[in-house]
Amino acid sequence: MLFPLLAVLLVSVMMVPVVAVDAKIPENEKLDIVDPAMLKERTPSFINELRSKGCSEEEIAEAIVNLPRVSYISGWTEEDNKRISPLLQQGREGIDYSMHGEVNIMAENRDSGEDLIPSGMFLFDTVFSGVNGRVYPGPMECSSGGTKYQYLTTHLGKKIGSTDNWIEIGVETVYWNPGHYYIFTYDNNDVGNEWVTHYDLTDGSRDYNFEIYVSDVEYQEGYPYMISWEGQVVRTGFVPFAEGDLNEVHEYIRDDPGSFSDVSTSYVWDSYVYYNGYGVWWNEQLDAQLANPTYLAQNETEGVYGDFYKPWWSNAYRIDTWIT
Repeated sequence: MLFPLLAVLLVSVMMVPVVAVDAKIPENEKLDIVDPAMLKERTPSFINELRSKGCSEEEIAEAIVNLPRVSYISGWTEEDNKRISPLLQQGREGIDYSMHGEVNIMAENRDSGEDLIPSGMFLFDTVFSGVNGRVYPGPMECSSGGTKYQYLTTHLGKKIGSTDNWIEIGVETVYWNPGHYYIFTYDNNDVGNEWVTHYDLTDGSRDYNFEIYVSDVEYQEGYPYMISWEGQVVRTGFVPFAEGDLNEVHEYIRDDPGSFSDVSTSYVWDSYVYYNGYGVWWNEQLDAQLANPTYLAQNETEGVYGDFYKPWWSNAYRIDTWIT
């Protein structure tokens, strides 16, 4: 591999492709490969240090395995996580939630009297070992009588048989604590500790870097992964896949019956994916090599919108999401 790293909700009334069984392998010479200097800049420092010493992928995987399973940001503690995480998960209670689905992959009917509708962009070719991008939350406004919860998040996962497996990192806002942006990770295989809250931000008006990465070195427990926020590794573990599908998506929850209140634009941009040991910009050149190019999900009936495009000043797509 060449500078591999880390990198990662869904539901709609729209049909989307299921996991591709005919995914074609991208031709490296036709891809927009990320410059090594950029990869180094956006790679956790300990990975750069190991590479500078000539460490093998097996040695790097072992270093990931030996990291703490969970780390917190800027003084946040395990006690903070235990206090707030049960409250933050209320937005997903009662939902049979999965990164994957067959037909209604993006719209959940919930027993809890709430509905979750997302917008975002998706790749379904199951050939990616990670993603590194930048997220701009924006206001992410919530209200008790409208848009109650929001999750601006990225997933990497694979459906194996009938079992869904995924990891994710994202930002949540809630109606009962406006102005707070909770950084969370999720691992649906880490039973009893699926959800971890790593920090409480108070500034949504800037970009933040995130990454999900899965090693191709197999252990008895599976393949090691690491998830980072602003260059800090915040979570590690094992998943039962070395490559998967991925998405960058904004999930919104409202009462049912009910309607969404307006939400300002959030976006994720400047993302590259990890494929076959390379960092590859997520853009039209990548799409041209895939059996299932980037898919946009939105729900105009609900006023939940998304739009992805490549700004002239960027190497990769930007996905805008909003409600109006």
